[in-house]
Amino acid sequence: MSFVDKNYCYYNYFLLKLIYTMPKCIIKGCEKLTRHKTTSERYCPMHKERFKRHGYFELKKERGEHGLEKLPHKFVDDYILENLDKMIDKEISDRLVQLGYGGATTWNIRYRRRKLGNRKYSYGEIKKHKAWIRTQAINRYGNRCELCAYDRCVDAHHVIPKREGGPHEIDNLMVICPNCHALITRQKIILKSRADVVVARKSIVSHLKSLYSKS
Repeated sequence: MSFVDKNYCYYNYFLLKLIYTMPKCIIKGCEKLTRHKTTSERYCPMHKERFKRHGYFELKKERGEHGLEKLPHKFVDDYILENLDKMIDKEISDRLVQLGYGGATTWNIRYRRRKLGNRKYSYGEIKKHKAWIRTQAINRYGNRCELCAYDRCVDAHHVIPKREGGPHEIDNLMVICPNCHALITRQKIILKSRADVVVARKSIVSHLKSLYSKS
């Protein structure tokens, strides 16, 4: 036997001896070793890291939770299917939070709804979509600025800002150009409702006429 073969045999013998003297993980059903010959460690590296990261040894599916969010499968899925035709995703998430499921958000409710096979919006939720609302506002108010009549580029602006509780509805939108939008954002033009649009328009038009007359 050559020197290399002899060393290889010694290495295999040492490795097998080391493996068989390693204690196994104490988690039920786990056959992994602790990877230490003489140690007081009772868990394998996988379960040790899982506990370090999540605070428990089980898989989320073993705990009855979704992989992406800590919500119980059975109740949440049944609640979504039951209320699809009556509530939109945000309303479902808000209701679940009220019921004590603090991990419920619009995003993971939408994720669960799609996983359940309901990819289309229910309860007219497509009407809540930003692009759809903007299109409907332009169809109603025209494809030009409501303040200065500029028609090359227009934006949809919330008369009552959403941060102040303004609804994302057509009645709370107005069609304006980027310049007028900037003036409103900087509070050079104050609008409290759509009734103020007419007053602001007259003011801007008279100001523009005075500028053109001077030139």
